[in-house]
Amino acid sequence: MKIRMLLWSGLSASTVMLAGGAALSGGATTSTNLLVNYDQKTHELSAYPTGAGLTLYLHQPTTLHLPGDLTRYAPPDPCRPIAEIWNLTVQDDARFGVTSTFVFDLLLTLMSDFQCHASVSSTTGTPEPIVFIAPTAAK
Repeated sequence: MKIRMLLWSGLSASTVMLAGGAALSGGATTSTNLLVNYDQKTHELSAYPTGAGLTLYLHQPTTLHLPGDLTRYAPPDPCRPIAEIWNLTVQDDARFGVTSTFVFDLLLTLMSDFQCHASVSSTTGTPEPIVFIAPTAAK
């Protein structure tokens, strides 16, 4: 059972990364960000990309949610349980062919409240539309 879930997760992530790669060819940039605020009404995410100033991102229905690498979190990081729930949601969405926008909105709020990190790929705009996002541990 675990092997099948792991295989399914890997296959889903590979498919999403391939699709994300096609989207990246259109000028998207990827950065690791410290999340500081998420407005569920406007879907705007405020974050500090590594080495840059405050950036405003737009979480949209087309945003791809990728699983985070849980091996990089060191205990007692409060962001790890949030990343675990994120990964389960990504897995369930792939399994059932849905997008749990409300759940990701709640998780982004929690990640911002705890000042977690995420890898964000976005295109130009004000705010910058998110192509894909995944939780990540601080470097």
